[in-house]
Amino acid sequence: MTTTAHQRTLAIAAVAAPVLLLLSTVAYVANGDGLNDGEAGGAIQVWAMIAYAVTVVGLCRLFEGERPGAAAGLTVLGLAGAAAGVGYGIDSIQAALVGGESIQEMDSAAASLALQVPGILFPLSIIAIGVMLLRTAAVPRWTALGLIVGAVLFPASRIPAVEALAIASDVVLLLALAPLGLQMLRPEGRAIAGTA
Repeated sequence: MTTTAHQRTLAIAAVAAPVLLLLSTVAYVANGDGLNDGEAGGAIQVWAMIAYAVTVVGLCRLFEGERPGAAAGLTVLGLAGAAAGVGYGIDSIQAALVGGESIQEMDSAAASLALQVPGILFPLSIIAIGVMLLRTAAVPRWTALGLIVGAVLFPASRIPAVEALAIASDVVLLLALAPLGLQMLRPEGRAIAGTA
């Protein structure tokens, strides 16, 4: 894959990830059973988190020249968090299809180790990525701040299952990432990812 192809992949993922996550949250809310409970929301969440994994890799590449250690570490943490998001989506589908209890509701050390521990890494890594993007000025300031705010709202809304706050979190992440992705698709925007 050429640098231009990497650029395009990041740009598309940066738009798709927050759009899909917002659609997933709306599907959960429309289902009426709450966050992380439903087939449609779970299926969309799986794809949202795959797109977020690509986005995490791309965002970390934006500051790896100045902070290679941070970029490597945050890539690993972000990917672990995105993998947990995929797990939560699959758990939501399984619980809806089988009509039973989701793994996350069970009193199980394995569930905590497989979902909850890596799950908190997603917002924490996005916050840290936002801080690194802010410190290195690799993206517009409002993009980095939007990532930080959206990532802070992510667990604040999902752990207590506050639906309106979850939608707000997704909207803030969308407002931070989608314009960046769209800008990167333009020839003059390629300088953001160092491919001018």
